[in-house]
Amino acid sequence: MRIKLLACEVFHREVNCFAGRAKNIIDIEFLEKGLHDKSDSLRVKLQEKIDAAQAPYEAIVLAYGLCGNAAEGVTAKGLPLVIPRVHDCSGFLLGSNARFMEYFKDNFSQPFTSAGYMERGESMYREGETIKLCGTKGTYEEFVKMYGEENAKFIIEALAPKKHNESIVYIETEVTKHLGYAEKTKEYAKKEKLKYVEYQADLKLLYDLLEGNWSDTSRFLIVPPGKSIKASYDDYVIKTI
Repeated sequence: MRIKLLACEVFHREVNCFAGRAKNIIDIEFLEKGLHDKSDSLRVKLQEKIDAAQAPYEAIVLAYGLCGNAAEGVTAKGLPLVIPRVHDCSGFLLGSNARFMEYFKDNFSQPFTSAGYMERGESMYREGETIKLCGTKGTYEEFVKMYGEENAKFIIEALAPKKHNESIVYIETEVTKHLGYAEKTKEYAKKEKLKYVEYQADLKLLYDLLEGNWSDTSRFLIVPPGKSIKASYDDYVIKTI
């Protein structure tokens, strides 16, 4: 199978590592890390690339998650579109939305970093998606409509960015552990008087994305031509409309 891969450049090393060994023919296009922080710009850029892709590709795959709603509204055109069911790159690196929730549920604004973040762009770590994790613009009115007034107040408080983050998370991968970025993050944490926390990545999600192992619908969303991605407000993160 020949596929078109649109990937955030924070996965540059990991994607190239797996793509070189993949059974599929993969044409890779990386988009700059800074688009993470501009959801509307990233959405437009992704749609432009999707619209331009055509045969001989058989599918377009995204090394992205919902990413602050950037993926919401993205539409498959002539080819099926495949995207992992994760909120952002931290969930992607950790291997699942469930593992992301296990580690970040108490503080969605927890800063984290990885080799890709430290090598690309100007900022060395990323703030979590906070309120936008729920697939909304984060307004009180939206949450009232979805969950009722009492629950909306609780959600706003739970998802609001923490005023003081006391730690920084580094996500280490087998592909990048020889580069020494964990030690650099430890030094940064010490300098800033932050607690250093390290999690081990699980790159099976990325591996399966490139290999075409998409049958597990709890891990991947396949968007047929003519359908769009929408936030689902549940453990599946996204759905089609």
